Amino acid sequence: MKYESRKFIDLIQRATSKWANWDPPRKITVGDYGTIINETGEFDWEGNIYSSHFQEQLKSSKYEFIIDLADPALQPNEQEAKDDHFIVKSWGVATKEANTSTEIAVPGVVNVALKLDVQFDGDKPAAVLIMHKPKYSSLPNDERITRLLKSMPNILKGKYIVTEVISCAAYMMHLSDQRAEKFSVTLKAVGPVAPLVNAGGAASFTWSSEAAYGLSRQGCDPASQYMPLYRLKKPRPKFWEWLGAGRGDEKSDDAIDRWEDVDPPWNPLDDEGEEYEIYDAEMHGDFGVFNDGYPDTDDDDY
Repeated sequence: MKYESRKFIDLIQRATSKWANWDPPRKITVGDYGTIINETGEFDWEGNIYSSHFQEQLKSSKYEFIIDLADPALQPNEQEAKDDHFIVKSWGVATKEANTSTEIAVPGVVNVALKLDVQFDGDKPAAVLIMHKPKYSSLPNDERITRLLKSMPNILKGKYIVTEVISCAAYMMHLSDQRAEKFSVTLKAVGPVAPLVNAGGAASFTWSSEAAYGLSRQGCDPASQYMPLYRLKKPRPKFWEWLGAGRGDEKSDDAIDRWEDVDPPWNPLDDEGEEYEIYDAEMHGDFGVFNDGYPDTDDDDY
């Protein structure tokens, strides 16, 4: 497959409206802004609103909005997940988690933290992303953040904002080819699995998989804080029109939780991750088409 990263990211995005990070050790953090690289589907980082560089640029903004992002209320919200695992799967994938709760976690020995049966039906390429010990970080829905963003149209207009990141201690991602396959994925921990049994020090992890086909990526270093999944949002088109109005006149649609999820910038992808060509009737001067953009080959003359 020519564009593995874009195909995997596309499948995950269509299943969750979130974006997969093809290289989870690479940091993507709340407040990042940039665009999406069309060829690979990866995030093209340009900056972060919490950075000192951005704060210096803010001082030169003609809108003269001063904000202290060190205020705890404006820092990203951090939250531990209720479940030990977060699994994302596209169409064509079925998963079943084996019960490991009956196994006693013994310090210093290998314990099974997760065992998952994964089945791909083989009709089309499909994707699964598995995260262990997920943590959520999100941008506060605070009107001061909204006003900050509005004050920097020369930098942020046309850019996407990372409003949520899901990090984890271990991850495994798999992109299948067009073959039916069923295999098991196991995450083993050396040391305690449950915090209550912790005898000091963090557990170390090891992935094992029986997958014979497709492409797999994995990581299992708790100290690395992998970032496999994030949410990209963009303000509505009229977001920038408040400039010149009173600073307290923000519309309800301007609130960050009302922003739109970013859709893939590419056309629908084929099984190889390449874009389908969409027939443009106007470009070709052909007006005998249906509204779906495909040529009308029926003879309507009687």
